[in-house]
Amino acid sequence: MRILKQALISLVKKSKLKNLLLGKIEEQDYEFVYLALQNEGLLSFDAYQRLKQEFQERNKYLSLIKITAPTAFADKAMAHLLSLFPKLQPAEKNKSIKAQREYDVFYRRGGKRLIKIEVKAGRAVDKTRPNIPYERRAFSTLDKDGVFDMNFQQMKPDYFDIAILMGIWTDKIRYWVLSSKDMRNHKHFSPGQHRGNKGNEGQIHIKPQNLSDFKQFEVEERRVLETVLKKASR
Repeated sequence: MRILKQALISLVKKSKLKNLLLGKIEEQDYEFVYLALQNEGLLSFDAYQRLKQEFQERNKYLSLIKITAPTAFADKAMAHLLSLFPKLQPAEKNKSIKAQREYDVFYRRGGKRLIKIEVKAGRAVDKTRPNIPYERRAFSTLDKDGVFDMNFQQMKPDYFDIAILMGIWTDKIRYWVLSSKDMRNHKHFSPGQHRGNKGNEGQIHIKPQNLSDFKQFEVEERRVLETVLKKASR
């Protein structure tokens, strides 16, 4: 949002409707601003199309970030992952497998050999403005100074082989793939999340201060499944 706002503000400063349009920008009523600027001859149609296209590229995952219900957000992130890798199968939908909510998806590797996979998703949103809707405080990967805290909870490394952590920015989804051993031994994994928990349940935070500690586990989107298979073979 920041980049678009800056571009529009520079144009609006030349407008006769400056105060009105600045208010519309804060309300994120961008179509109103586009139309007003075009009517004044301050924004050509080609420039308008370019602004919209660039905005869409920077915000292609904004619709996912803005989902407020935790379960709906997790389900949508999971659906995205499964659409990329259809060989991954949801554990709960296979009656022959008793996942018991201990892991999310599996990969069948020859015969009955299963790779049990936990999937968690978090969003890069400004943690200093908790009362503002997600879509108004979401970061793109260009926001290098953004303060966020992705808390991946209810991780049970005793019950899964591999964990896929999805970090969702407005313009990109980043993936970290960890084995259950990687998770247990990671210095930022906090076991004992709930009293009486099972499966060594815990949580792990990814934030600007510790991003470098996860660098070895980050993989490109196209290599997620490949990395899962490699780690599961060790």
